[in-house]
Amino acid sequence: MNREASAPLKKSTVVLCLTLIAAYAFLVRCLHLLNPDHYYIISADSYFFHWMAELVQSGERVDYPFLGHTVPTIWHTGITYPLAYIAKAVSFVFGMSPVDALTFTSKFLPPTLSVISIIVMYLAVSRMYDQRVGLFSAFAWATFFHTWWVQAAGYLDRDGVSMLLFMTGAFIFYLSREWHWKIGSLDLGWVAGGVSVLGIEALLLVEWIWVGPLLLLAILATFFAAEVLGRFSQRIAPSLMDLIEMNNLPSVGRKWLTSIILAVKESNWRVFSLILGLSALAGGISPGFPYMYRLTTGIVKEVLSPPEGGFVVQEMQGLGLGDLIGYGFFVIPIVIGLCIILINHRRADLFCLSWFACLLLLGLFSRRVFLYAAPASCIISGLGLAFVCDFRKLRRFLRFMEESARHYVTYMQMCAATLLLLFLLLSSLWWSLLAPMHRMAASNNWQDALFYLRDNTSEKAVVMSWWDYGYWILDVAERRPVVDNGFYAYDSERLEDVGLAYCTTEASEAVQAMQRCGADYLVFSEVEIVILPVITWFGLGEEYGDGRSIPEELKDSLYSRSLSGDFQSEQGLEVVYRNEEVVILGLE
Repeated sequence: MNREASAPLKKSTVVLCLTLIAAYAFLVRCLHLLNPDHYYIISADSYFFHWMAELVQSGERVDYPFLGHTVPTIWHTGITYPLAYIAKAVSFVFGMSPVDALTFTSKFLPPTLSVISIIVMYLAVSRMYDQRVGLFSAFAWATFFHTWWVQAAGYLDRDGVSMLLFMTGAFIFYLSREWHWKIGSLDLGWVAGGVSVLGIEALLLVEWIWVGPLLLLAILATFFAAEVLGRFSQRIAPSLMDLIEMNNLPSVGRKWLTSIILAVKESNWRVFSLILGLSALAGGISPGFPYMYRLTTGIVKEVLSPPEGGFVVQEMQGLGLGDLIGYGFFVIPIVIGLCIILINHRRADLFCLSWFACLLLLGLFSRRVFLYAAPASCIISGLGLAFVCDFRKLRRFLRFMEESARHYVTYMQMCAATLLLLFLLLSSLWWSLLAPMHRMAASNNWQDALFYLRDNTSEKAVVMSWWDYGYWILDVAERRPVVDNGFYAYDSERLEDVGLAYCTTEASEAVQAMQRCGADYLVFSEVEIVILPVITWFGLGEEYGDGRSIPEELKDSLYSRSLSGDFQSEQGLEVVYRNEEVVILGLE
């Protein structure tokens, strides 16, 4: 296995560094819990998984409609089952009520996943490279914004556990080429590797239906193809031009075929073939390929192919410059790491590069997919940071220079220390960004409104709001929303009715829209000002607003009048609750 030449670190040093990194990662991911301005759950979809965890914890089961089909809660579960069962254990061991145990687990399970991820990252990368790169990669995981966000306290969406499963499956595939577990003369190391990755795929299937296993397969297939192509080119390049100049085409063909066969044999082809074959076989088992087809075509029809000028769900949009800028100062070690990869051409380098490039390409079509390039980004950053902080190599490089030039070593030491401190500072301040992000973390005013719905409305009541708050209503208010963040996010007819309720100047039109959707209550809040261009597109067929204030076109709308206090009751609709930020209207 290719490793960078460096003296091994003492075991006590490694344990101390890894402990400090893990402790820091855990603490910074809990800092936002100190913010009193918002609910502890910090992503819109997390409320859905919290709601399902409550059902599992209580032994209930509810099938939720999705794109005209019924999806049982055993699928599409994210972190639901580990969350529910760990909460049960916490309740039993510490004598906590089920509600308090679930709240405690919801807060501290995601940061615990970050600690496990850091350990997995270090163990794998130290085998792929060395201990220093492993520690710097773990440090990158602890401080990188994308990994901070998906494993922060209260983030219950699937990404935190999915990221851990993805990196574990990918690392097992890479390392399994060196597994040699023999029974007599039979080497079953490749079988153990393939079965282990298939087990990860099975967990991803339960956790994220077919999307998870397919993304993992895409990463493995890209690396396998890149490795075979690299070995093939190394074998054939020296002699290919000679054979072509001799015009010996039969020899060229034989050389190509022989080189391809040898390149495949030198790769991890047994493990890959086992994974690919059994994955394809499992695709024929229910829900399997028919379900994948129905789900995919439904999403493509409703989301990826909207009418001209239509709206595409944000996470299904392609990557933009903002997504890459979101890497912030990590661009510096990533660029350095990529240069090292392109210079060295090691197998581990090819693995990281193919992982990153595969998801970067897929991210051009769906930005959420690029999130799963984070482990590869952290390894590449680890390479860059290890290089920047290895001052012995820098001194050797400057040895041939004059004595007056050696002060650059001290300069580089200062730059490296500043870069590391900057990462620590920024990651410690990420939590402060949640204060204005009330579309992700419900403000206190929104919580009060949700509690009002829970405590003062019928259990069968249906609530209309924009989709961002659908899961809030489902989980906290314990009422059924008209539209939500996922399952009904693709129902254009419902969204048009909701948009009309926001944009209409006549309360009677809002009443009719509510009746078509079977809604009893309508919720408006100031948070929607940011997304009024989207809402007005559904309600009026045109985009209005700049995301900072209510546009002139909506000056007399029911939404504007309700927030300003000009609307109280008319044409079958009345204000039943109001606070500084949220207004709830009910049918008279």
